[in-house]
Amino acid sequence: LAKRGYVLQHYPENVLMPGERRATLAKSKGIHDLTLRERQIFADALKNNLLTVKTITGKDACAKLVASRRPVIVGEAPAPDSNNRRGRRWFANGRLDRRG
Repeated sequence: LAKRGYVLQHYPENVLMPGERRATLAKSKGIHDLTLRERQIFADALKNNLLTVKTITGKDACAKLVASRRPVIVGEAPAPDSNNRRGRRWFANGRLDRRG
């Protein structure tokens, strides 16, 4: 995504992010790590245009994506009753934070 200048916005809050590991698995297996419920939430987000892809065209902005200074995936805001105040962000180097 970063090399192509794409950013995913509004990634569903309750769906495992790329690179996140489920505690019950030894290693990541991509989409197969998602539970059936998470797959359904993800598919619904795509169908309803909630999960959007933004194209970054500037060379400087793309360089910041690749260098992990800007997030490649930006999660949706957590629910009001959540313990988290901010959404998740995923960077090209695999770093994940809650500063969205």
